Amino acid sequence: MLTTHYLDEAETLADRIAVIAVGRIVAEGDPDTLGGRAQAAARVGWDPPGGPRRTVETSAPTAAISELAREFGGEIPGLTVTRPTLEDIYLGLIATAEKAAGQEDQP
Repeated sequence: MLTTHYLDEAETLADRIAVIAVGRIVAEGDPDTLGGRAQAAARVGWDPPGGPRRTVETSAPTAAISELAREFGGEIPGLTVTRPTLEDIYLGLIATAEKAAGQEDQP
């Protein structure tokens, strides 16, 4: 068993992870699927000419990229595709648990 706040360490070393918040286990599983991570939307980003950076969150990143490739006629400037990190998932789980605990304290 390993106890750590270093999520990159946990992701590298652990086969299973449990997240504890407000004194309770709020999620457990392998690092790739913890908290719905495997099904989470991807963030597709690009740099349109003359405009600010654009991003969309989508469950179908390949379709979004295909659409952008048609729009740009090939290469997409500044293309990035990212999925939530373990830290993103962890922070969301903690925030949800703390909010739920605060609501339980209310009359």
